[in-house]
Amino acid sequence: MLVLVVLLVCLLVVAGRLVHLQVFAAPAFAQRAAEQRTRDIVLSPRRGVIYDREGEPLAVSMEARTIYAVPHTVHDVGGTAAALAKILGGEPAEYEAKLTKDTGFVYIARKVDMERAAAVEALGIEGIGFLEDSRRTYPFGELACQVLGFVGVDDAGLAGVEQYYDDVLAGTPGSLLAERDPHERPIPGGVMHREDPVHGSGVVLTIDTDIQYQAQVQLAAAVEEWGAASGSVVVMDPRNGEILAMATVPGFDPNAFGQAEESAFRNRPVTDVFEPGSTMKSLTAAAVIDAGIHGPESVFELPPSIEVGGRRIGEAHPRPTVNWTLTDIVTNSSNVGAVKLGMALGPDALYEYLAGFGLTERTGIDYPGETVGYLPEVSQWSGSSIGNIPFGQGVSLTSVQLVRAMAAIANGGELVTPHFLLGLPDDPDATLSWPKERAISEEAAATTREVLKAVVTEGTGGNAAVPGYEVAGKTGTAQKARSDGRGYESDAYLGSFVGFLPADDPQVLIFVALDEPSNAIYGGTVAAPTFQALAEFCVSHLKIPPSFAGASVDGTATSTFSP
Repeated sequence: MLVLVVLLVCLLVVAGRLVHLQVFAAPAFAQRAAEQRTRDIVLSPRRGVIYDREGEPLAVSMEARTIYAVPHTVHDVGGTAAALAKILGGEPAEYEAKLTKDTGFVYIARKVDMERAAAVEALGIEGIGFLEDSRRTYPFGELACQVLGFVGVDDAGLAGVEQYYDDVLAGTPGSLLAERDPHERPIPGGVMHREDPVHGSGVVLTIDTDIQYQAQVQLAAAVEEWGAASGSVVVMDPRNGEILAMATVPGFDPNAFGQAEESAFRNRPVTDVFEPGSTMKSLTAAAVIDAGIHGPESVFELPPSIEVGGRRIGEAHPRPTVNWTLTDIVTNSSNVGAVKLGMALGPDALYEYLAGFGLTERTGIDYPGETVGYLPEVSQWSGSSIGNIPFGQGVSLTSVQLVRAMAAIANGGELVTPHFLLGLPDDPDATLSWPKERAISEEAAATTREVLKAVVTEGTGGNAAVPGYEVAGKTGTAQKARSDGRGYESDAYLGSFVGFLPADDPQVLIFVALDEPSNAIYGGTVAAPTFQALAEFCVSHLKIPPSFAGASVDGTATSTFSP
């Protein structure tokens, strides 16, 4: 009886254990078993190519490999870690930590170039596997780096066009579900399911690689020559808003963006605001002309300074009382004259015109993180606002806002939408729409162009002149506002020049700005020469005919004599 009782107890214990394992604990054990023998792996799609306007690839996805491990099948952890570190870089301890994880799958390295992946594969280490992948590469390095942006390890766009058009470029990931034995061999008759990834589509940008290169080279030289903290350039077709080049110095290499300063990622023409200074006088003059209040030859008596709202406003360079026309005011960049123009308009009309030039709204550029400047409503103006806003103080904007406003003067009065996207090669039927709206009349725009031509031929913009071509533009020298309170820095300026050519049929608009130049401060000195160099290249590269008879496309005189 004792033996029988013992046997019954043992049988009951075994039976209870079986019931526990097969009934109550079965789902958990089944899940663990499935995790050990199945691999659910994401298959990355190949990202679409980014092209310039001539079909030159600016960003491509090259074939690569992702290396993974099944930790419990790696026998020599220390030796494997050392071998991987030698080929892939890094410390052996990093790989040892991965190879000792209690998991059936771990990434060793992602997006490894084919040469190093082949070297790892040649080691023949059991438990190390490889997956097809792609690696984002920027063939031209720093060229258009802020415009293009970059992607993360998971191929998601993190900045620039890569981020803005991520839905088009990224594609759709696939997946691979397979049952394998402890040695990573497929189990005959096991579960196998594969969904192939859908590769991303390409995009064609408005960027012209040659102009972009020249913009970066000329801007970098100017920043160094004038001891500036940074600089920006925008080159746009004022007729349609296509951006041919956009550059910021300092830049970075998107192939190794992790090694760059984060501040270099900023595409300053889109993300940074500044007080425009005297470039605003172009818009003030255009508004007065469009309103029919004054014309280019209207004469104003201008004292050496003027008091507005308890604030004394003078000129950059002292002068006696003069009688200047509206053209003279803009040509000589007179602050007092700009105040008189603004007062002739009045606060409400001035605000409406500046808002009509797009200074209260984003431009709609296809780029992430666009900032909008600040133009206070009339109800927020102080007594002196009508004195300082007409010449660009107390108001802020971005470079693309200013470029858009100046394009309206260049193209006959229409605000265009600055943009980077030229086409979708994988979707030729796609309709791209870039809105336009009228800012001023065609007649007012044409008259203002004549005024701005005089800035280059007779006034502060002489250094922007391009042989053989009529250039219209405006200089700007803006004292920078204090970052820690009201007022302005005593020795911090932003020198700029914005202009277009040929003045009577504008096809290229260029904005150049140098932030905090130390060797000189005036826009006509530090920015206009860079405009000139870049404009000369553009008219030659784009084969734009000269404005004057007897001039060649490169700006040199040609002989009209024939034997």
